[in-house]
Amino acid sequence: MSIQTVAGAPPTPTTPAVRLADPLRVQLAGWPASRALAAVVVLFAASAIISPASVGSTALLAMLPFAALTMVVSLGQTLVVQQAGLDLSVAGGIALGALVVARYGGADALGLAPAIGLALLVAAVAGLASGLVVTYLGLPALVVTLAMNAVLLGFVQYLSGGYSAQVAESFAGFAVGRTLGLPNLLYLAVALVVVAQLVLKTTVIGRRFELVGANRRAAHAAGINTRRYTVAAYLLSGLLAGATGVLLAGFLRTTTLSAGDSYLLPSVAAVVLGGTALTGGRGSLVGTALGALFLGQLSQLVQTYSQTAAIQNIVQAVIIGVGVVVQLSLAARLRQRAIRRTSG
Repeated sequence: MSIQTVAGAPPTPTTPAVRLADPLRVQLAGWPASRALAAVVVLFAASAIISPASVGSTALLAMLPFAALTMVVSLGQTLVVQQAGLDLSVAGGIALGALVVARYGGADALGLAPAIGLALLVAAVAGLASGLVVTYLGLPALVVTLAMNAVLLGFVQYLSGGYSAQVAESFAGFAVGRTLGLPNLLYLAVALVVVAQLVLKTTVIGRRFELVGANRRAAHAAGINTRRYTVAAYLLSGLLAGATGVLLAGFLRTTTLSAGDSYLLPSVAAVVLGGTALTGGRGSLVGTALGALFLGQLSQLVQTYSQTAAIQNIVQAVIIGVGVVVQLSLAARLRQRAIRRTSG
């Protein structure tokens, strides 16, 4: 810190050269996933009081596979939201992925590995098509992905003929199995979250991806191909939706036309609850995973008192609405803080 002196007057400091670091409490509050973590802790504590059975080992082991599936599809949704978009085709991607692996995964068809590869490929191509249309034709993401969802469901209905299909027993055994007492699906979901978070936060590609979502003009001025990152977000969302369908088919041992419907709203709610800004850029895949865990436990708690899906949908819709309001309020406070720091 430099000091200016005037004859006969005590020294007075000028503007500090280095600003003190924010306290740990402030840093934690600024972490995008902090609200999701707090919500999970509060929900599990409340569940233990309201309905102790909902946090028992049997209930948790029944809930975790579905929370893991929500994590996987929500990761792709997070990437699209970080590019200021929204993918409403994930339900169709899940249904198509589930049908392909169930219909063609048997020994009398393509076989399990080729069927899984085909399911992922088809879902990824659908995501790529949505990304290209949104990026290069400038059409609204809601309209494009909703239309793509209808196309995917049409393919599902055509291929299935209206009948369900059974998954190969070997794959079903893995999907419903456990390792060290925990569901295999949970290990897969956590591994995806860790890898994706590391890529997003520690690599040049990840930092550029977030910059494109946060400030497209600045990214373009820096020489970044912004369209490439936006298209990649939709492609990865389609791929992860297909992967969710594959895992869901293995867990349920069968598939239906509406297999992915129950994951569309949760995928958006998990993103919002996880702290990802709907305006793009800022976000946390770990927060999304915590949001999916919150929704899984919330569903478990609600089912203790009501088996109707309507109540669960209402709760998830409220989460999305409250999350949007909180994000807008937080964004306004951050802008005001930045203005004060700049003027100070």
